[in-house]
Amino acid sequence: MSNTIISVDEQLIVVSNSQGPQGAIGVTGPTGSTGSTGPTGPTGPTGSTGSTGSTGPTGSTGATGSTGSTGLIGNTGPTGATGSTGATGSTGIQGIQGVTGPTGSTGSTGPSITGATGPTGADSTVQGPTGPTGPTGPTGPTGSTGADSTVTGPTGPTGATGTAGVTGPTGPTGATGVTGATGATGATGADSIVAGPTGPTGPTGPAGPGVSTGGTTGQVLTKDSSTDYDTSWSTITIPEDIHIFLMMGA
Repeated sequence: MSNTIISVDEQLIVVSNSQGPQGAIGVTGPTGSTGSTGPTGPTGPTGSTGSTGSTGPTGSTGATGSTGSTGLIGNTGPTGATGSTGATGSTGIQGIQGVTGPTGSTGSTGPSITGATGPTGADSTVQGPTGPTGPTGPTGPTGSTGADSTVTGPTGPTGATGTAGVTGPTGPTGATGVTGATGATGATGADSIVAGPTGPTGPTGPAGPGVSTGGTTGQVLTKDSSTDYDTSWSTITIPEDIHIFLMMGA
């Protein structure tokens, strides 16, 4: 049987491998100095996850971050259904009058339609101008003298003017017939609402007295009184200052 040699405090102690009786525990020796750290051993297997701890107190709100860039514009959504018509609002105050627009162009002339001739108007109470004297009609042949009538017959309508016949010999003068009674005045017609045709132009009146005769170059016609045509020729003298003013104005 071999023996085991143990070194204790630089002393060799031979220990027999045979089991002897256990001796008394010796006095604990002083603690030896700490040896150098050995190399790190391999990492052991990960332990099982522990149970979740209780929620800690809420931390203070962090500072607001800067605004991010605008995102892309999304597609337009479908048009919503038309809402019901709202109640009519009260009438607003009248606006100020707008500026007058330009005058429109003159329209085309309408068709000319001549109205029907109105009824003959009542006789005028004012003497109208004398119309021109018509041409003298031809003298008709002298008829034979009839017997005097004892009853005034009605006036016949005026016949149309016949063509000029050959002048016959002058017949004897017949007896003057009895003057017929004056007929009753007819009722006055209603005033016409349409202007009647313009009557013929009257004859030219006699020449007026005109401008007085006489006068010389540069003279003017001056009224001598308020009487009509009381005029005479006179010379107007223009003061020198007015004459100069007129020349400058010209």
